[in-house]
Amino acid sequence: MSKIFFSSLSFLLCLDFAFALPRFAVQNGSSCMACHVNPTGSGLRNDYGSNVVALEELPFKRWQAKGNEDWDGTIGDHLQVGGDFRVQGIQYGNTADTTRKSAVFPMQAEVYIYLELHENAGMFTKLSAKNSEAEFWGLFKVLPQNGWIRVGQTLPNYGIRLDDHTSFIRYGNTPNRTSVGLDQEGLHLFWSIMGTKKPFMIELGLPFGNGFQFTASGGTPLIPIPGSPNNPYEMKNITSQLYFARSFGKFSPMFSVNFMKENNLSLMGIAGGLSFSKFTWTFELDKAENLIDGKNSYAYYDELAWEIKQGVHLIAKYDFFDPDEKWKTGAISRYTLGVELFPLNVLEVKIQARLSEVDKNGFIQPDPEYLVQFHTWF
Repeated sequence: MSKIFFSSLSFLLCLDFAFALPRFAVQNGSSCMACHVNPTGSGLRNDYGSNVVALEELPFKRWQAKGNEDWDGTIGDHLQVGGDFRVQGIQYGNTADTTRKSAVFPMQAEVYIYLELHENAGMFTKLSAKNSEAEFWGLFKVLPQNGWIRVGQTLPNYGIRLDDHTSFIRYGNTPNRTSVGLDQEGLHLFWSIMGTKKPFMIELGLPFGNGFQFTASGGTPLIPIPGSPNNPYEMKNITSQLYFARSFGKFSPMFSVNFMKENNLSLMGIAGGLSFSKFTWTFELDKAENLIDGKNSYAYYDELAWEIKQGVHLIAKYDFFDPDEKWKTGAISRYTLGVELFPLNVLEVKIQARLSEVDKNGFIQPDPEYLVQFHTWF
């Protein structure tokens, strides 16, 4: 059992956590490029993300004045730096067979560097404690309507970019996490585990007014083949997204259509959200053809967030994964209740309870998981 525990811990330490919170984009009726240097979101925050969202819109009002209000990571006229750091405590496993485990471990330690070469061009680098998290790309805003070309080692733009890698629409659980013998508990995509590197890709981005945006990319395989490291000349992954987000006062809708093709795998999905007053709903539904031994699989994500007051968010989430649409059993569902606190403009605290339900010869409910996560950034 100790081997399973440490392999699971290693998995958690090796995944990519540089994603953002899509519901903030839904709330603002904008794309992720409004707050991030990366036009498709995640990682280094720009001036608006650092000095408006993180400082004025997220933390408790009475503590807004604490912290450095002026510095957004800019050094001189052309260099900007930032970082994300996370530590998590988790309790999981089954009480009945004494496999209940508790652990506290670092989850993310990353530093970002963006060098502005020109007002329409720059180079981005992400340095990580894990080499598999390394990322670098060049950004060239040379297309109409502030469109861009992005070239380098990074992930393709697909779906809503959650910061929770265990969601079934991203990677999902480690093998046999629920201890009920399922072969796979999630899409097992959009990740970078130890010994692998992110794919090399070329991306085109075209905003074309009224809240619409289109991205398309070609790149090396997202799914690594054992013994066959990614070749920058083998462009086997094609990904595209049509995205819409706009604000109409207190009412802000978001919707996207997504497609990815890699070798025999086809991934198609829709994602969206709706924000009204203090409530924000986000979702994603994906169909994966030939994901597991030629089978068709489905993954679904649903989240409802209620901002009780500034800096306090109640979260309810539902995750679903069916590895084979032809099976009458074998699907897994997960229910999550939690609270997210932003006491300072550089601190986030997550507290969650999660319960999984497996449809395997009758419903099986493993013992719940409890986690606490601390996230700071600059």
